[in-house]
Amino acid sequence: MSDTFNFFEYYTHISQEDILLSYKGPLTDVLLSEFSRDIRAKLQEDRRTGKKVFAIFMEMAQNVLYYSKEINHFGNNDKVGTLVILNTETHYKIVTGNLVFKSSIPLLIEKCEIVNSLDRDALREYKRKLRSAPSEHESKGAGIGLVQAALTSDNPLEVKIKELQGDYAFFVLGVSVEK
Repeated sequence: MSDTFNFFEYYTHISQEDILLSYKGPLTDVLLSEFSRDIRAKLQEDRRTGKKVFAIFMEMAQNVLYYSKEINHFGNNDKVGTLVILNTETHYKIVTGNLVFKSSIPLLIEKCEIVNSLDRDALREYKRKLRSAPSEHESKGAGIGLVQAALTSDNPLEVKIKELQGDYAFFVLGVSVEK
């Protein structure tokens, strides 16, 4: 994959949907707290689905907060990423994007493929196994957030990776929640 990521094309595609949240920039715990309040308010009509969307959003946003390789050098060196929640007729779609090292791509793909290959009971067992496993290099949760997102949504993880110039790639993770 030598093609570069076209953010304009990506944004044009998603802007055709009903966007509940769209953010690109530095992430902080305070900002995530503000987003969480907004998400809860917008989805209060359907509490069950709203809770799912909120839980998945927080898992995925924390992945960006912990693992993004893009850093805002103007403040506190906060990690930078993209967070989007789309509202379609049948589902909500939570999408995050952030820079990763190209060398991390095989492991990211492997983790997502494992998660997507397991049924609900196997996912629960895998999550228990990950909790007791020693943490991997650079990992704060050994992929537990990915497992939790799949469990909560009852849907597979959607992964897109676009290689960029140099050592980086743009990692896009999407999860759908039926209404």
